[in-house]
Amino acid sequence: MKDAKYTYVSLEALAIELGLPKVYLKRLAVKGSIPCLNVNGRLRFNPAAIQQALDRLAAEGRNDE
Repeated sequence: MKDAKYTYVSLEALAIELGLPKVYLKRLAVKGSIPCLNVNGRLRFNPAAIQQALDRLAAEGRNDE
């Protein structure tokens, strides 16, 4: 991933970059399990923050939410 300190990407771009289904990532975002911004009804994600959140979920055994 590129330097994502202040980079926000769409759900579609995030799913492609991580190789994960959009529906899975959206479900985690809606539940608050991964951080996101809602910009005029569109979800935006910081890839670095998402990677950290997914790593945390996996370590806790909560990756099937």
